[in-house]
Amino acid sequence: MKKIGAVALTALLAGSAWTPFAVQANEDVIQMEKEEVKDASEYVRAIGVITNIEDRDNDLMVTVENEQGLITIFRIQDKTLLFNSGTTNDMKPTDLKKDMKVEAYYDKNKPMILIYPAQITPELFFVIDKEKQGSVKVGKFDEDFLSLDKELKLNIGEETTIVNEEGKKISKAELKGKELVVFYSITTRSLPPQTPPTKIIALDPLTGEGTGEGVEENPVTPEIPESISDIIESDHYMKDGVKMIPLRKVAEELGYYVLSQSKINGALLTKGNVSFTITRGEKMYGYNKSLQQFTIAPELIGGNKTYVSEDILELLLSND
Repeated sequence: MKKIGAVALTALLAGSAWTPFAVQANEDVIQMEKEEVKDASEYVRAIGVITNIEDRDNDLMVTVENEQGLITIFRIQDKTLLFNSGTTNDMKPTDLKKDMKVEAYYDKNKPMILIYPAQITPELFFVIDKEKQGSVKVGKFDEDFLSLDKELKLNIGEETTIVNEEGKKISKAELKGKELVVFYSITTRSLPPQTPPTKIIALDPLTGEGTGEGVEENPVTPEIPESISDIIESDHYMKDGVKMIPLRKVAEELGYYVLSQSKINGALLTKGNVSFTITRGEKMYGYNKSLQQFTIAPELIGGNKTYVSEDILELLLSND
């Protein structure tokens, strides 16, 4: 039997080359652009409404439910950067209340335990102000202050407040090479939209260590049954260096019941008390009502077959 390694699930595998050289050069440019978008931020964004707040071990456990009914518990600590999206003012954990709409951002490389619902310690947490209009953009920007995902261009003026994580004022030049939190209220209708930001916070680099809450130091690596290896070997394709595998074939071979869900353009997988809710075109998916994320969004191929990135195998096998 073969084993899934943690590195194998996340590493980019080399794809086949195209010829002639002119086509290959064009493919290289496209691939570079895709990688740039993928690295446009070190954070994963989650949106929802606070449904419960509980004190636990000197931290605040904030339960958030999104529009799809998926639930995540965010552990708000003293080091969590907490702001109001409209006023841009910092907030205290005690300011959080039920029914507030919030946005959470957490390290995309943070290790997480596979429990229901997911418990995550976010680095950034924003309350969406209902009265004062304001939006937040977290991401990396180039030397011209165009976000790497090409979604927002910053026109920084004298009225823009620029600070570091400690709230100390810094210069515009000190924003170079930093991931930024951008508060803004208006944008142009151009492509990309441009904005005179109200406030910018330059973020310190993430350590990449994560909190590791509840993560085993030497987790057991699930084994891939020969039947699953055979299915994947005979039916897969590569996208952006990631192996895409047939969802129904693999899931049913592992004993899951697969039900198509036309309303969400996806599928529901169930096995005992375990469930997965997967939507084509969406990287985020539900695992026992917690949130997980694919490397590549699921795709419909051939009109009736859904393919997902191979990284879901570890979760599917952990319930085998």
